[in-house]
Amino acid sequence: MCDACSVKNRNWSLANGPGRSKLENVRVFRYFDTETRIRLCWLCSTNLFRMGESVFLAANPALKEQIKRNNATDSFDF
Repeated sequence: MCDACSVKNRNWSLANGPGRSKLENVRVFRYFDTETRIRLCWLCSTNLFRMGESVFLAANPALKEQIKRNNATDSFDF
């Protein structure tokens, strides 16, 4: 499931159509000061490429908060 679409409760496979219903693993580097991997559908990955990381995450604040929460729990090191 696309991370950006799941936050918006949108059916990503229906929005992309039958020919483009594959997910891409995308790495976001700049915004969180560390490599963060998210799964995006074709439409969301195209929007990320067009807008850039900071504008894409500003347009998707719920996704940004979810990534911050996941990074906070994963960054604990013994």
